[in-house]
Amino acid sequence: MKSKKFSAFLCAAMMLVSLLTPVMAAEGKEEIIDLGDGFYAVVTLDEGLMTRAGTKSGSKSAKVYNGSTVIGSATLVAIFDISGRTAMATDAGITGSGQNGWTYDHGTTRLSGNKAYGTACFKSGSTTKSLPLTLTCSPDGTIS
Repeated sequence: MKSKKFSAFLCAAMMLVSLLTPVMAAEGKEEIIDLGDGFYAVVTLDEGLMTRAGTKSGSKSAKVYNGSTVIGSATLVAIFDISGRTAMATDAGITGSGQNGWTYDHGTTRLSGNKAYGTACFKSGSTTKSLPLTLTCSPDGTIS
């Protein structure tokens, strides 16, 4: 009986890995955003999965640097409705954390059509640095 349970578990695990493989291939796309004054961000896209029929999620995560020092990180997550002729952003949230004397001060999000916008703000003393992130979804569910 243990053999049947293990075989069923192994089969389910293999199916899960095969379903996630195309998503993992979309991950890892990095872009650099110049934030000025020696600050920049390294941004990675994660296309996510279909969460339910007609809905797609995605996220962008970024590490923010001042020269070679990491000052913080932030992640914008959004959900899109792709059940119609066009994609529509339906929900978004942003989180972050500070490092090396910097704090994550706050974040804001807004939705417009097929785009979700987020801004993460970092602070050290009287210096603040804002990181803008945008997620866009096409009608076929492609996140960029």
